[in-house]
Amino acid sequence: MVKFHMIKTLKKIIRKRKAISPVVSALLLIALVVASVAFAYFIIIPFLNKSNLFAEALGVRDSNKDSRYDEMTLFLSNTGTKEVEIATIIVWTAVEGEVGNQAAWVKHEGWNFTRATGGIVQAGTTKKETIFNDQFSQQIELTIKKKTFYRLELTITGSSNHYFGDWKVLNDQVDFSDLMDDFETFDLQAWGFEGTIDVPGWTSNNYFTYGGPEYGPIQPNQYLYLPVINETDWVKFYVTGKIVIFHSTNGNLTNQPTFLQINRTAKPFKARKLFLLGLAGSWGDEFPNDAWALKINVTYTDGTSSIWELGHEYIDDWYYSSNADTSPTHSAECVSAPYGMITEIDLGYQVDWPHVHIHTHTAGFELDFFKYVQYISFTDPGNDASGPHLLSITAG
Repeated sequence: MVKFHMIKTLKKIIRKRKAISPVVSALLLIALVVASVAFAYFIIIPFLNKSNLFAEALGVRDSNKDSRYDEMTLFLSNTGTKEVEIATIIVWTAVEGEVGNQAAWVKHEGWNFTRATGGIVQAGTTKKETIFNDQFSQQIELTIKKKTFYRLELTITGSSNHYFGDWKVLNDQVDFSDLMDDFETFDLQAWGFEGTIDVPGWTSNNYFTYGGPEYGPIQPNQYLYLPVINETDWVKFYVTGKIVIFHSTNGNLTNQPTFLQINRTAKPFKARKLFLLGLAGSWGDEFPNDAWALKINVTYTDGTSSIWELGHEYIDDWYYSSNADTSPTHSAECVSAPYGMITEIDLGYQVDWPHVHIHTHTAGFELDFFKYVQYISFTDPGNDASGPHLLSITAG
């Protein structure tokens, strides 16, 4: 205001054409310069001395494998002229279709920088910093079943302003460095599965074969690469000297197990799919239509599960001649194959008595690869005549 007053005074003098002494002129000029400097300090300098913060997620990770995401890498940028210190971080999430519904937003608090100086962003700089959250209830759940969107809310020390980021898909930022990139096979007997040689009490190893037209022979303690429906590459399976048969009210399978489980608590894993070799078995198709003869439950480390109840689309009798249609034109067909859920594996003819033409199946099941597998469980209903078989399990 002083500057404007001085200018106004000079204008009056000029209009009136009054002479002014050199001393007065010098004083007016000094006052005008001082006023200009003050104007620049109070107006221009504060205008330039601003922070301009930008933040987004570059990656998100589940560091302790509990299937809840507790670590996030942030990209931070300050294009302003003033250092900023981030005081608090809130991550908001919303599932696909609910971004516009503020009532459905989930607030995740309790995030901290892993470095003491992580929240300080110097003027004109960019950097990457990691934040973590050790509160399970505040961590983020992600799943293949739906996309999850996120936005960041940051508060700055000494400022009442909040930074709000745009909504972006968080699933795209997941760290998949420990997702299986190859097949892991399971030795069933080593994992405690009760094995037998098909029908207990028989003397023949009656699933050992001369070899089918494409995939045999089946022999103990070997690796096999076999086709699985919807898979481009053949899947690796390990076959031991025994196979697993589940409970049946038929014959002498009444003592076979109704529940078996692989426990990976000590070493949980991420995989895209679970693959089975087997399912066809002695009296495999002897259970009612619309019922299930074997249930698979993949339990993740957060307690959630992927469950499949296997009916006739997966399980039938592995003796071709015992299948539903025994007419001369159909006696060599797998009755489950037309459902499109399994790949038929022709095992050829048994090495030992009764030298019957047999087959089995391969099948694949999609896992929630955003989570870690803790248990793979198999349950038989226990009240039917079916006796499903398992030869091998693979994850990958």
